[in-house]
Amino acid sequence: MWLQVFNRLDQGILISDEKDCVRYANEAAVRLTGLRAGELIGRTVGHILDCSRSTTKSLRKEGPNGQGEEPPCIEHTASPITDGNGEVIAKLHLLEDRTFQVRLEDSLRQMENKYRLLFDGSKDMIFTHSRGGIFKDVNQACVDTLGYDSKEELLSLASVERIYINPVHRKVFQEQIDSFGFVKDFEIGLKKRDGTCLYCLGSGHAVRDLDGRITGYEAILKDITARMDGVRNLHHQNRELSLLHSIAMKMNVTQNLEEILKLALDKALEVLNLGSGAIFLINEERSAFLLKAQKGLFQGLPGDPALRLYDQALMQSLLERNRFLKPQRTFPPFKASLEAGEHGERIELLCFLITAKETASGFIALELAPNRQLSYRDYQMLGSLGNFLGSAIDYACLSRTVRQHREELRRLTARLFTSQEEERKRIARELHDMTGQALTAISFALDAIVKALRPQADPVEEQLLEIKKQINHTYQEIRRISHRLHPAILSELGLEPALESCFERISRYSPLEIDFRMVGFQERMDPRIETILYRISQEAINNTVKHSQAKHFKLSIIKSYPNIIFLAEDDGTGFDPDQFEGSRQALGLLGMRERASMAGGTFSLRTGKGKGTRIRIEIPNKEIQDEHCCDNNFAG
Repeated sequence: MWLQVFNRLDQGILISDEKDCVRYANEAAVRLTGLRAGELIGRTVGHILDCSRSTTKSLRKEGPNGQGEEPPCIEHTASPITDGNGEVIAKLHLLEDRTFQVRLEDSLRQMENKYRLLFDGSKDMIFTHSRGGIFKDVNQACVDTLGYDSKEELLSLASVERIYINPVHRKVFQEQIDSFGFVKDFEIGLKKRDGTCLYCLGSGHAVRDLDGRITGYEAILKDITARMDGVRNLHHQNRELSLLHSIAMKMNVTQNLEEILKLALDKALEVLNLGSGAIFLINEERSAFLLKAQKGLFQGLPGDPALRLYDQALMQSLLERNRFLKPQRTFPPFKASLEAGEHGERIELLCFLITAKETASGFIALELAPNRQLSYRDYQMLGSLGNFLGSAIDYACLSRTVRQHREELRRLTARLFTSQEEERKRIARELHDMTGQALTAISFALDAIVKALRPQADPVEEQLLEIKKQINHTYQEIRRISHRLHPAILSELGLEPALESCFERISRYSPLEIDFRMVGFQERMDPRIETILYRISQEAINNTVKHSQAKHFKLSIIKSYPNIIFLAEDDGTGFDPDQFEGSRQALGLLGMRERASMAGGTFSLRTGKGKGTRIRIEIPNKEIQDEHCCDNNFAG
């Protein structure tokens, strides 16, 4: 009956005599050894089992072809069988297949080796710690990145919180793992051994025991300090570019220096998250700092505050003429104060120079809270702003000077043209009145002489008649010159009759077809505008006749709102505007442009080789402007 029980067991059973010769083998032993029952009986257990260790044996398993196969892993246990007197009469050998368990253990060892290779060879920081925050293990990357000399030194820290910038990060990290079993891409700040900061992106999971309880945590941290620095640098550069772009856009819209400085101050305070500041410019004539823009400074100061630099030598240097500064991207900041009131109320300011072309133009003054510090990147941004504003100030001053000179030139040109017209009028009047009358008187005297001499001397009469003919020709030429200098018809009848008379004379000796019209004029224009338009028209038709080889010329003068529009065009050969500098035609066009500018108008030219020429001038309608002013005065 016990044999049936043995045969039902999964473990192999061998019974040997006192000489270890097998006398019995159950079915499981036959299966495990791979030998038939008859082959087992009579063999010694030592022959069957390769006793390399005391508890684990490898069975030699022979296949049918005699070739060795991978042997199973057998665990062998022997127990003696004694008689009533305690003497060993046999042995019971228990064979148990441990192949799966051994393979599993081998796999676990291989996995552990791979894990250790990954753990120690990873370039990311990896460490494990208990629930209480005690280090259990760290990899070499963690030691090197945190700046420690050895693993032992890092593991000797009292708590893992010692490497966290903010211990709350470790608690939140642990709570996330407790709740979800893992955490991914968690931003963490770590402290290196020397106190510097690291910014890391962390992932982690729980370490559990066989019962599934959390016994610790493993964290994998990637150093993203360089990436974060790059992101911050990019953010600061974008702030700086946005600030400078806003000022540049304002400079495109207006040349008003006060508006540009006000915008620059507002934008700088907004970027730095500050509430008050000012911009002072250096006035060399008054040897003083002039306030040009401010925000939030003067509400708390009674009276008129006085600016004082703490560094008196710097203050004196900035107010000196011909001061020289070696160009730098950022000059060191300096401190100043605004003081006012009987009790000496004072606001402290941190100042940054505004410079351009090796000179200081002024400075930006910022009020900082007592616990507020500006970063190095803020200093760089304010240095760039100071350099940019210095150039903007120079450009604004230069533009203002150019506008002043241009206005002065326009006034001088207007005065020149006015003087020229007055002189032409005077010469024309004198030619017509004095010289013309003298020639007429001479002509009458010659007529009297001819009558007196007619009966006696025919040859003398012929000579006198020839002289009279020349005098009449000279008189007509003087009238023509007088008309060209200043046509009397322009002063007496106005622009339209004067231009019609001019074009009629040109048509007598030129095949040019002229189309002239004036639209919308019920009354005469301002005499000054009439003279300007007449001279411009005269120059336009002369250029067409002399240079364009045109067949048609069209001139339109239109009374519009708010401008009088002058439009002259021909179908001539045209020209390249870039290649006719210095020519007579260029001087004529320049005169037309200056006359239009003198009247506050605009001049535009459109031409090209073989494309004809088109001139458009718009002059403010003084009559409409006067009416508009009267309406405003009436409304007031």
